[in-house]
Amino acid sequence: MRNLLFKVCTVVLGSVLLLSSCDKDHWDEQQGDCFYGYKVENRNVFDLRSITHCPYNQDTAFLTGIKNEKHWIGMFDQQTKKQLQEWNGSETIDREIKIDRGYGEIETMRLSAFHFESDIHKTSWGFVMIPYYTERGSNWGIGMLEAGGYARDILLLNGDKLIVYPLNNPGIVQPHWFQESIVVSSYEYGGEGIDYTVLSPDGKKVVDMKDRPQNWLVEEKNIFPVSYTDGIGLRDWRRDAERCDIRIYRNNYAISETVWETPIPSLLNIKGDARFNITVLEQGNPIWKYRIDVTNRDGSKQQVLFTVNVETGALTEI
Repeated sequence: MRNLLFKVCTVVLGSVLLLSSCDKDHWDEQQGDCFYGYKVENRNVFDLRSITHCPYNQDTAFLTGIKNEKHWIGMFDQQTKKQLQEWNGSETIDREIKIDRGYGEIETMRLSAFHFESDIHKTSWGFVMIPYYTERGSNWGIGMLEAGGYARDILLLNGDKLIVYPLNNPGIVQPHWFQESIVVSSYEYGGEGIDYTVLSPDGKKVVDMKDRPQNWLVEEKNIFPVSYTDGIGLRDWRRDAERCDIRIYRNNYAISETVWETPIPSLLNIKGDARFNITVLEQGNPIWKYRIDVTNRDGSKQQVLFTVNVETGALTEI
């Protein structure tokens, strides 16, 4: 009887092991290389279904995944496939995400993976990015295109640290702000509007803002911070549909107020469709030196040099 029981147990155990082995072989055969050919140095304790390829540029790519139930990001050489660096999160990922869709509708998503789209910014201390969380069904496989997802949180890759700053409906407003900080945005359905926050490189809140730091004349990157709350920018004050005056200003975004605003004499009554290139040549205390290159639609050009006192707004053309 004991021998019979032993044989039955052996057969059952063998069947279970065979079934597990077949399932694993089927998964490996279906997926191929879960790491997309990249030479991940330590492949233990990964959720293999979570591995996602995120191209960055022609030389570098990221892989994202869930390792030991925490965020994992690896950076790799596109040509050699060698691992350049990796970041491991310190906090366990919440697999059940509650998503507020508005209108009182709450959706629950079973988090399977995360990836990046265009929200990857290089900083002096590393990278800042927005993860898009997705849910993958049983039919998902390596090589399938994946877009969209639920954007939540801000990830800061500082040195070898992966820092998660919790944030709903996030945005990266200024990846290069005062003393290597960043400015991020968020909003809640039913809230009072968009919130803006300055974060330090180690993911700590510095200050909240009421307004978005931006340059009204050209690209947002041409807003230059003076402090965590204040920035210097330029705007066009329209005379009519075809002509405008260019002014330089300082805003306090924490209280959403203009500290000062000064017209630039050589840039008064200019064509409204002109293009501008702004360069800060010197940033003294408190005098800054600017160069503005203007290109009109007819190809004619103009260059203006001036200094401005960032405390008072006093301007002198050179």
